[in-house]
Amino acid sequence: MDDGIERRALLLHLGDVLEASACVMKCALRFNTVGEAAAQEESLMSFAILRMVDPEMTPYEFAKRAASAFFLWPKALLEEELNRPLLANLVQHDLFIGHQSGWDSYASELRQQVSWFGEGLDTVPEPDLEAGATTWPPVTD
Repeated sequence: MDDGIERRALLLHLGDVLEASACVMKCALRFNTVGEAAAQEESLMSFAILRMVDPEMTPYEFAKRAASAFFLWPKALLEEELNRPLLANLVQHDLFIGHQSGWDSYASELRQQVSWFGEGLDTVPEPDLEAGATTWPPVTD
């Protein structure tokens, strides 16, 4: 496939993720989890990524992780040489950590547009709870 077409597909995907994140945050106070929000809020039903991430993730956690997973994409997509492993690794590690089946679905769907996406990556890592992985927002007593 043409490099320009692949970059365009990835840029459009980035826009979809940003839109999903913004829409999730608009209803964050009404739903405890992304799974609940995606199943009950009509405006979210068209975002496939919300059915692929861990359904127990809070809306705040989804927005935080999505921002972390995709923040380098605009700059990376403008580089002369595309760093393919970086693009996929960020998403796998930051948005799908501990959720292999979701990653598999996500990568499979994105490969329909960008055939090489996620190739050669190891399995999804498990969260490192001892290193301070927490939910967002932080719980205070």
